[in-house]
Amino acid sequence: MTPLDRHGRGALHFSGGKDSLALVYLLRPHWDRLALYHVDTGDLLPEVREIVDRVEAMVPDFRRIETDAKAWTEAVGLPSDLVPTTSTPMGLAIGASRRRIVDRFECCAANLMVPMHQRMIEDGVSLVIRGTKRADLARLPHEGGETSLGYELWLPLLEWSHDQVFEFLREVGAPICRIYEHRAGPERSRRVNAPECATCPAWWSEGRAAYLRKHHPDLHGAYRARLAAVAAEVTPHWNALQGEL
Repeated sequence: MTPLDRHGRGALHFSGGKDSLALVYLLRPHWDRLALYHVDTGDLLPEVREIVDRVEAMVPDFRRIETDAKAWTEAVGLPSDLVPTTSTPMGLAIGASRRRIVDRFECCAANLMVPMHQRMIEDGVSLVIRGTKRADLARLPHEGGETSLGYELWLPLLEWSHDQVFEFLREVGAPICRIYEHRAGPERSRRVNAPECATCPAWWSEGRAAYLRKHHPDLHGAYRARLAAVAAEVTPHWNALQGEL
């Protein structure tokens, strides 16, 4: 018996990435008992959006949660992997800077994680199914079977590797986004994750610049402008640190 059998119905969190897509196909026999939830931040890669639209047309119950990550960053602050003290609320209060910078997790929480969680509570969901794997993180924030969030978590792919996911998608004939063939990172290895937001100026290790420059010049321009704004805040601190070293 699976958690789905115990709960009767479940909510599958679908981002459009490879892992949640693998879940869609893995649980195909149970589509009649699943509601797929997708958070659209308004900044999806076009090729990811195509996969999202394709899945929406396939499954009987697909629910979109719309947020506006770009508007949020304009109002609150640009996300960054490094946050200079001058760009924090205290730094702005004393006139050290005029631009707020936030850590990347704050932005992701506000535009992805919290809206999804709130919708689960509002809809009275008792079982949430995610494509989280041990291979994704050094330590998982939540294990499968936990109920501390107000619903039970089921992680069917927990022990899968990235290669197993790609192999499964090929076996079932699922669409594989071309961004996964892009070589990224310092070792130029194959990408194992797709970006949640195309022009997010954080998550630098994703190596999006080369991909966007090649396939989406318009998005690359917007992405680079946002990176430059972050760099203008971070660089003076980085230079001072190097001087001290």
